[in-house]
Amino acid sequence: MHNLKGKLTKEFLKIGAPAFVQLAAEPLASLVDTAYLGRLGPEVLGGAGVAISAQYAVSKLYNDPLLRTSISLVATQDGKARGVKAGAGETRDEAAAEAEAAQSLSIAVSSSLLLALTVGLVQLVIYYFGAGLIIKQMGLTADSSMWYSALSYLKMRALGTPAATLWLVANGIFRGLGDTRTPLIYSLAFTAGNAILDPFFIFNLGFGASGAAAGTALAQYCALIPLLMALNKKAKIDFIGQFQSLGKTLRDYLEAGGYVLFRTLGKVWAYAVCAKQAALLGPVAAAAYNLTFQLGFATTQICEAVAVAVQTLLAREIADTKSRSEYMRAKAVRHLINTSIGIGGVVAAGLSLTTYLQQSKVLAGLTSNLAVREAATGIMPAVLATQVAKGLAYPVNGIVMGGLDWKFTMLAMWLANIVCVGMIKSGGVMDLNKIWWALAAFMGTQVVTGIMRFQSKTGVWSLLKAENKMDATNES
Repeated sequence: MHNLKGKLTKEFLKIGAPAFVQLAAEPLASLVDTAYLGRLGPEVLGGAGVAISAQYAVSKLYNDPLLRTSISLVATQDGKARGVKAGAGETRDEAAAEAEAAQSLSIAVSSSLLLALTVGLVQLVIYYFGAGLIIKQMGLTADSSMWYSALSYLKMRALGTPAATLWLVANGIFRGLGDTRTPLIYSLAFTAGNAILDPFFIFNLGFGASGAAAGTALAQYCALIPLLMALNKKAKIDFIGQFQSLGKTLRDYLEAGGYVLFRTLGKVWAYAVCAKQAALLGPVAAAAYNLTFQLGFATTQICEAVAVAVQTLLAREIADTKSRSEYMRAKAVRHLINTSIGIGGVVAAGLSLTTYLQQSKVLAGLTSNLAVREAATGIMPAVLATQVAKGLAYPVNGIVMGGLDWKFTMLAMWLANIVCVGMIKSGGVMDLNKIWWALAAFMGTQVVTGIMRFQSKTGVWSLLKAENKMDATNES
């Protein structure tokens, strides 16, 4: 049992460590945008913030299902393949099993990328031609000082959505395969390219807010091409040759994705309501909300590395029914659950404490506007409390999705939505503190319901009942 825990912990760190670095680096692209746009005044920063929130709200409806399902379903396919190989008694059987596994993996990968390309093109059309309507839905009108910045940013960002969607899903596939090192390399290239291109478009060419979007989009296209080439070496990407075989896998993605889509709708609605209320408070409040949202996103996005590792390994362990006994599978799953929640909580608390102690320097580096800095400082305790809860929510949600418990994760998210939106709509004075405490409750609800779910030991989690059995035959 000790050897099994050691092996799982080693795999956990092997997946989580590069993902940790990548997810720490990727939010820097948003912080780079924020830092440069903060030099142009609260109207530009606030307008870009509204556009970013709008894009986040709409894209989450499509991208979250693609990412979450690709990680779990690819990892599940990998787990099944490992089980088949473990059950192959002869060399010929093992070779045949490997060939079958490679074919099934190619189909799974090709299906997810085909969906990603389609969704990316749909998003391009929605963002570009519907930009004005989307911005209006976020609470801005054409006579607002933030209107032009919001509209120009969203239209320019629309041109990069196919690359963004393919990038997201390709990363999900690599994560499902347990390889987070390869996407890390190209993520660092993307972040560096964005840091170079942003000031060129914003200042040298005078694009303003849209320059930040242009720099990000171009950098992502440049990093995507070699990433897909690297993926093709691991699993053959073939849309045409395997078109007839993609049907069943596409149905699996769509079934799981349907639940995640409705889950994401609840998540997006909560974020959109909060962003809209912040926008209605004026340019300074909108800028402060955008700044703290991006800062909080950067500090706790790192905790998604923990979620990635636990989701991948749980899906693999649950799918592999032949390599270990029921007792050892239950112990492995419990070890992954405890490890992920423990690491997520420590990382989130540590990052939030560091940010709190260094908040003056951090805020000064992100905006030169004194009013925005003062507004952000006033809500920092609520922001960081939210981030601690969010840091726990990441691994808890990763656990539930690793178990392919799609229906429950949808219901839990909607319960969290009701709590958050209910607090926002409860009456009284609306301010940024109220918005952020509602977001804290939103995250906390996800943590509590997720833990209750797998502790219930029902459904897919019934396998945990075997952990109390003392019979670890031949594997202790």
